[in-house]
Amino acid sequence: MRITKMSACIALIWATLLLLPTPLVRAQGGTEAVNLLSWGAGALVVEAPPSYSDSGNWSPEALLDELPGTGWATKSGDLTPKVFVFELEDKSEITSLAFDTAQVENRGRGAKDVKVEISDRKDGGFTEIASPSLAPVKDHQKFALKTPATGRYLRLTVLNNWGDDKYMEVMDIYAYGKPLVKHVLPDNSGTFSSSYGNFHMQQTGATVNGCYEWKDGLIENGGFEGRVLRFTWTESNGADERHGGPAMLVFADDGQSFTGYWWNEGSTSGGPAGDWRGKRISRAVGSCPHWKPGSGNGVVQQLQSEGRARLYGILFDTDSDHLKDESKPTLDSLVAAARTQPSWNFAIEGYTDNVGGDAHNQTLSEKRALSVKAYLVNAGVDAKRLTTQGFGASHPVASNDTALGRSQNRRVEVVKK
Repeated sequence: MRITKMSACIALIWATLLLLPTPLVRAQGGTEAVNLLSWGAGALVVEAPPSYSDSGNWSPEALLDELPGTGWATKSGDLTPKVFVFELEDKSEITSLAFDTAQVENRGRGAKDVKVEISDRKDGGFTEIASPSLAPVKDHQKFALKTPATGRYLRLTVLNNWGDDKYMEVMDIYAYGKPLVKHVLPDNSGTFSSSYGNFHMQQTGATVNGCYEWKDGLIENGGFEGRVLRFTWTESNGADERHGGPAMLVFADDGQSFTGYWWNEGSTSGGPAGDWRGKRISRAVGSCPHWKPGSGNGVVQQLQSEGRARLYGILFDTDSDHLKDESKPTLDSLVAAARTQPSWNFAIEGYTDNVGGDAHNQTLSEKRALSVKAYLVNAGVDAKRLTTQGFGASHPVASNDTALGRSQNRRVEVVKK
């Protein structure tokens, strides 16, 4: 019944996600409290009970996708209390929690009583911060904490359901607040095994390029934001054609593994088209038959093949046009492209997510495009070869209903003229 239901309804679920409100809440003082318990915020599941599925819908990871149409379920008939431990990207202050249960498979399966605890360690020292009772069928049930709680690990215990004798289900959990520590960016270069063949990644600053051994797969012009790597994937479609779209990987702190998801270009429905799991097998970058480290300028190659390059390695301070230092390798690749291709002109385009209002985002995107142009001009590129334009939030490449989608929509693209 479960697989049949999911197959029949999945298109409707993804289609309706665009109508859902952005999961941000207004904190005291008028600032936005961010959901820190999501893929896009760099959260990971580090402990989970036996579950209906190990990946995708009804798996523990689905609790962090911010999509109320997908979620977690127990194995059939296993109704004992279930414990999860989630790792936030860094130590954070949590001010409120929220839960989705509206799209459980029937009223009785939704979680009823739950307990949430917090700690600085994943192996103990947890302190209870909330023990809410959830409504049987309701999304975004929010519970403000009486006192902000600090820590890095959240432990969720699902105690019971509303009477079903087969399953307990939760669709999503949210933890709103702010990070207290800035994540230190390590070098995650190396080779990782996966079900899509080996991934080979070369990192310079925040910038990543590489390949994977599946249909001539390429990791193009990626960039780290915290421990989340965003990039464009492309694969061979046969007959010298390629297809692709946006993708992300969340790396463990020790760099030994990642969890990732990919979308097809142009899909803004929210749900990923597939997932990746990777484990490090070498610190050496290695290579693919179709890609080698240092084999040309990735910006030039993408502009030559597609006429447009999406540059996730260009990062800005929050709500600012100030370029972060980690952006330099990607910016320098763009400078090199201008120098090695003197006949090319470039249109620099800025894009934002939908947080902050249309007018604000339009101005911010224009200023960010101008900041990139200023860097290139200061590096010796003729200003006459460069034009800029801001598009605000008007051209998303992913859903703005999730932290991950919004992070993919905050980007700079360069077009060859």
